[in-house]
Amino acid sequence: MALTLDARAGSAAPAAADVLDLLSPTRRDALPLPTTSWGLPEAREALAEAQLVLPVTLRRPRLVSALTTVVLRAGQHAVKVYPPGTDADHLAQITAALDGTSTALLPVCEPVVTSSGVVSVSPWLTSTRPVGWRDTGALLRSFHDAHADADVPAWDPLRRLVALAVDLPDDAAAVLLDARVALLEALSRLHSPLGVGVVHGDVSPSNVMRRLGGPVLIDLDFVARAPREYDLTSAARRFVAGEIDAPTYHGFCAAYGADVLPWEGRVVLDRIAELGGVAFRIWDDTRRGAPLEWLDDAVREWRTPL
Repeated sequence: MALTLDARAGSAAPAAADVLDLLSPTRRDALPLPTTSWGLPEAREALAEAQLVLPVTLRRPRLVSALTTVVLRAGQHAVKVYPPGTDADHLAQITAALDGTSTALLPVCEPVVTSSGVVSVSPWLTSTRPVGWRDTGALLRSFHDAHADADVPAWDPLRRLVALAVDLPDDAAAVLLDARVALLEALSRLHSPLGVGVVHGDVSPSNVMRRLGGPVLIDLDFVARAPREYDLTSAARRFVAGEIDAPTYHGFCAAYGADVLPWEGRVVLDRIAELGGVAFRIWDDTRRGAPLEWLDDAVREWRTPL
């Protein structure tokens, strides 16, 4: 199934002027990674402080996960705590733009900024059965169509790499940052057959939950305006890597109504995702105190970004 065109066909994102803004060294990262010293104790402190103003009572919160954010379950609510420096207005803008949606799970109140982090509260959902790639494709199409013109933040890919590069050896930092520049410039020239619209930014069945009325997307932190193909490349990369089989992948494409595999622009979006993976690995290994023995090989690869 080839890419299908719509009324927005022919648009590109972002424009050259927008790329200059993305490359600005003073641009703030709305979703910074936590420092190595930030974790569950600080998240609990943030929640205790937020309880003073939250409109819901949260009792006996239990840890669900802790990585770039800390997620807790408190009864029928999910609590997500972001590290200090997170832009609460960024989170609030996404929620306001998607207000009334039937395709995504929104917080129940405004995010609360505390001295130890930013606290967001959503309904807790427990799926009765797994969500597959076909259902994810159908939901993603509905999400894209329903929110095509929503006022969400512009896509800011690879921003985290800028902060992480500060602590890298000079040559490694220069190569990775130059690769970022090259990819953002290539993005500015990209022709998007599906058009620029609202994307989820981290599409997989693990970010879909079932609730009464149908499945919904969760983890909306990276919702942004971007080429809609970016959401589809997530499944395509897994198919190419052998993580999902052909019937599963083609079921996803059929449910969405498009397949990005034949699209020549896919390599740019794939490489953006791959460099983002390098940035995350740098942060995660540093957090765990693991040596970056693999970095020299990565630097050699990224001397040629495309």
